[in-house]
Amino acid sequence: MTEDKPFRISTPSGYRKYLCSGLYLPSVTTVLSATETEKAKKGLANWQRQNPGGLEAAAARGSAIHAGCENYLRGLAPDVPEEYMDFWNGLEKYLDWFEELYWSERPLRPDWNHLRSDDKEVAYVWSTVHKYAGCPDLVGTIGGVNVIADFKTSNAPYRTSFPDKGDRGGYGGFRKYQKVAQQMAAYRLALEERTGFHCDVALVIVTTPETSQGIFIDGDQLDLYESRFLKRCAMFHEKESTENEIEAHGQQGLCQQDPS
Repeated sequence: MTEDKPFRISTPSGYRKYLCSGLYLPSVTTVLSATETEKAKKGLANWQRQNPGGLEAAAARGSAIHAGCENYLRGLAPDVPEEYMDFWNGLEKYLDWFEELYWSERPLRPDWNHLRSDDKEVAYVWSTVHKYAGCPDLVGTIGGVNVIADFKTSNAPYRTSFPDKGDRGGYGGFRKYQKVAQQMAAYRLALEERTGFHCDVALVIVTTPETSQGIFIDGDQLDLYESRFLKRCAMFHEKESTENEIEAHGQQGLCQQDPS
């Protein structure tokens, strides 16, 4: 990394990128969002129209719970605002499962400090092979097993199996699970590429106003979701390359029309 460039940028296309190994690499969530099906994109757009400000509210809620988790894991008071306490209650028991912590939003092992930016303000894992980057929530051990974990807040539970016909809420929970499983597989692969550390399983901790979930994803399933993510990552880079070519041709055409 270098100090004369920002460590995080947003491109004109709205892609979030991180500066890693001298390259601006798209975030895992950017890759997943940009490669959603048209049906999924239309569904999200419809939801946003019906729930103005919903995405911003969900982001604020998620940030508050993430901060609470980080404080709790460091032995501090969670300090979760009262309005989000329904999403916090019951979450501590999953955090208490961890015996050793190696990463909590940033590396806790000295030999992983190369994953921090030069100003120490941000930290990521990344793949120079597949060209993406991201920041896991938590890496540690449970019962001697290496675990990579992620915190999610949701208005409804996640679902690991396909729902019955007509179960719209169940379908939403299933789609969210499919997305986070690919996210976790991507982080696991990038962490191993950068450090050699292999996570045996993933844990998705989901909290809703009524309940909480601790969903484990085993190694075989992670391998499957890794394959799916890498296909989408290749799609993203192909898509971005095409967009850049179109933009370059457009600028070239403007230059040719410039009488000066």
